[in-house]
Amino acid sequence: MKIMFVHKDINQDVNAGGINTVYLKHIEQLQDENDIYVITSRDGKWNLKAKRFIVSSDKQKRKNEIEKIIEEVQPDIIDVFSWGAELLDFVKKEHNSKVIMRADIPMRYYDREPIDEEMAKYCDKVISISNWCDFEWSSIFGSKTTVIPHATDMVKSKEINKKKNTVVWVGKSTYIKGFDLLFKLPDEFFKKYSLTIVCAPTKFNNPVLFQKLKDKGVIFKENLSNEDYRKLLLESEYVLSTARKEGFCIAVLEAMRLGCIPAIPYWIGGTTDFVNNENGIIYSNFNECFEKMNELTKEDKITKINNAIKQTDIYNWKYVVELSKKIYEELYNEC
Repeated sequence: MKIMFVHKDINQDVNAGGINTVYLKHIEQLQDENDIYVITSRDGKWNLKAKRFIVSSDKQKRKNEIEKIIEEVQPDIIDVFSWGAELLDFVKKEHNSKVIMRADIPMRYYDREPIDEEMAKYCDKVISISNWCDFEWSSIFGSKTTVIPHATDMVKSKEINKKKNTVVWVGKSTYIKGFDLLFKLPDEFFKKYSLTIVCAPTKFNNPVLFQKLKDKGVIFKENLSNEDYRKLLLESEYVLSTARKEGFCIAVLEAMRLGCIPAIPYWIGGTTDFVNNENGIIYSNFNECFEKMNELTKEDKITKINNAIKQTDIYNWKYVVELSKKIYEELYNEC
């Protein structure tokens, strides 16, 4: 099969988000038995067998370049992230390629024009990354949707050796990630807990917010190596999310794999597929988050840590890629 992955941020240099990891794992596992092609706007290191095409970051130019590449390659399967699906309207008109869309948070949750229904016209199958995403997208796509979650290849924690009252927050400093909502935490939280933020720099960075958090004693880490990131998670008691919405948060899953107790808001969406009251904390407001963390005894923490680690066992990339492969083969046989 000729399989093409389309996303503006596919790269090996920096983890540009969950979907980047998803595509890299698929490429690594599928490239020996299939012809794999990648279209991305991100340049940089590339040592995979898959052939990579670098296209413009300008939307119209990118669309024109993608058309020429697809004309040249004639892929059987095009696997595209949701925000790029609208670029593929020409595929249904001029090619026999089957289009699969990876559906994360619907665009109506962002401050941008929603084009969800437009994208539905161009897809043969929609892969939702969580049950919440599937519920949201099925109202548009109907029976086209199926759920394939994200995963982690973190080697799970064998020893629990946490530093008391340590919390890690991982993500971009964006509105949807709830970066600004960290200020909703009570002042007592920052006095009791040591909070480390692993934050990918983005255009949404706000130096004023950063400094205010630093004034509260918050530690910022950027561009950590895999080894340093693992060490941080192994030492942290909690992984905190303040996200307004998450399709499926790999960062929380990875932290749980290494024995962090997740603390997430009930409104978050897809991350509740693997976080519950047995392995973590689900809060309805930020005072409650602080209170629930304080209420945990040493025995409670050990129980939740063990449950969190156990919960992650089912989320492995080999299994996830096999699920995708079955969909590729089904659509390929329809060509």
